[in-house]
Amino acid sequence: MGASGSSIIMTKLFVFSGISVIERGGLISSPSQVYSVGIAPPFSKKIPIDELTFYFENILSSLNVTNNIFLYHNPEIFFGNEINPKIVQDLRQFHNLRGIKDASNKISNYKAYIELLSEDFSVFCGDESRFSIFLQLIPLDLRKFAGLVPSTGNLVNLCSALYNAALKDNVLEQTQLQEQLNDIINRIYDAKINEGKVQRGLKYAFLYLYKDLLKIPIEDLNYVSPPFQRELDDTTKTRIEATINYLLNQKFIYQLYSLTKGEMYDLKDIINIFSDIEVLKEQGKIKKITGPFNGETNTIYLVNFENSDVIFRFRTSKDYPFENIVKEKILFPLLDGTLYPYSSKFEEKIKELVDSKIGNYIFNKQKPPVIPVGNLIYYDENKKKLPYIFSVLQYIQGKPLHNILENNIIEDFNLELGTSKFLNLFKTLGELLGKLHQIKFDSFYENITDIGKKNNKTWLEIFNENLDLELQEAKKNKLENVKEIADFFKDCEELIEGEDEPVLLHNDFHSKNIIIKDDTSSFKVNGIIDFDNWGIGVRAQDFIKIKNWDLQFLNQPNLTKVFYQGYMKYHNVNKDFLKKIEIYSLFWYLKLNNLELKLKQDSEKKKTFIHKFLETIS
Repeated sequence: MGASGSSIIMTKLFVFSGISVIERGGLISSPSQVYSVGIAPPFSKKIPIDELTFYFENILSSLNVTNNIFLYHNPEIFFGNEINPKIVQDLRQFHNLRGIKDASNKISNYKAYIELLSEDFSVFCGDESRFSIFLQLIPLDLRKFAGLVPSTGNLVNLCSALYNAALKDNVLEQTQLQEQLNDIINRIYDAKINEGKVQRGLKYAFLYLYKDLLKIPIEDLNYVSPPFQRELDDTTKTRIEATINYLLNQKFIYQLYSLTKGEMYDLKDIINIFSDIEVLKEQGKIKKITGPFNGETNTIYLVNFENSDVIFRFRTSKDYPFENIVKEKILFPLLDGTLYPYSSKFEEKIKELVDSKIGNYIFNKQKPPVIPVGNLIYYDENKKKLPYIFSVLQYIQGKPLHNILENNIIEDFNLELGTSKFLNLFKTLGELLGKLHQIKFDSFYENITDIGKKNNKTWLEIFNENLDLELQEAKKNKLENVKEIADFFKDCEELIEGEDEPVLLHNDFHSKNIIIKDDTSSFKVNGIIDFDNWGIGVRAQDFIKIKNWDLQFLNQPNLTKVFYQGYMKYHNVNKDFLKKIEIYSLFWYLKLNNLELKLKQDSEKKKTFIHKFLETIS
């Protein structure tokens, strides 16, 4: 999007009691940002010229304002009240009156106001169709004290270019830019009804520009003030959409991308930031950026290059609860066996990876990972290009399994989910989880940065330490039945103590992180994503989310059965193992309760789960 030049006021207008506040970007004569007060005539009745002068004098003499004051002349809005040049001249006695914005279309007014132009008094034109004429009326040496106030300046920056052309006295460029501006105005504004045409047109243009960020259709958000409301017809919408696409393609405007609430980057910024990264240069030019997508820990964008599609993940959470590194850089060499946990140099190689701040990991096609994942194209933990750790991951084509399940449930719950297509898919998912758990270690580690170091703690010791912390927190939170929960874990201690096989865990294995390609006769698992929580623990932990969020919700015994059958291709599943899943599920819900990270809509489900456990042990 365009931003104004230093001499053009971009306004945020708030009207109260006939006084409007304008946030200024600064004049040539006053480049630092200041807050200015704009005074407008009455908008509910027309008053005689002499009374209008008194009206302004009364306000100006009573205002205790140290910043600049500007008059706002727009008879069409303010009940036909004209601020003629004589009124302006009479009000010059007030030293903090620094100028006037004229949104009328009278050339005679422009000429008269221009007579007052000086270092201490500025004139601004608000009629976009007359910007070029207005500037040409002003002597070249005085143009730096004038300015433009364009509504389109909130969308496209042609007016700044037009103003700069006027400062250079380039009449031909001024004229060409004015013609372009007029054309954009005609195509963006909704002229079917004159009143509110600017507001309706710009509102829809903005919504279309950022349609990828909207959670609901843009039509549901296209509201303006009641007097200006009109439902846009399809022809008008198509015209506005085509204009926005043209402006984007011609680089007249750029979409802004947010990494945090306080920082925005446009497409040029992002291209410049990554222009010296060789592996990204190989992807070709950036064609499109979509996002940001939801994420509590990361800000995520899909970036379409000429040669590939990638995912940019920026670690923007200030309270990242895990290791503050790009975790795939350690994980991926484990997945294809390049990094072997029982190697004599395992600890040394882990340390090298932890210490590395820039790099990538591209899988060899002859040596694929045990589960399908995308390449780690680039990562940077230096925080020099951006104040964040970020990574660039291969985009995996397909849809999240969660979306596919939702669609089939809506269409036909019982019939669709019972087909061989779904049964084969869930059996494959069980096999993939089983393959992942074949990667084993000689010790349990709470943090992946400690992998390879000597650790003599048993799983029971690690689990009990964490359990004690959560139970103490639950008591502080006054969770009911804390004693019964503690007793339940005590009764299960023998099962926990028997856990002696440290394995690699995804720790977020569920349908939203499983990317599927939907062919006519079968589903293909194209990739597993989101390894921010991966770690080392016991196998039953990795069943928590897919069991409680997917299998239990679907309530399809055959799907659950084939999922475990697939898993049992690599590991045994018996009654004790199923009981362990329940144990770790309760611990997980207890932890979520304490952290208050559970989504609001899941709160009742969480309580039900805990109470269900209490009923089974009572």
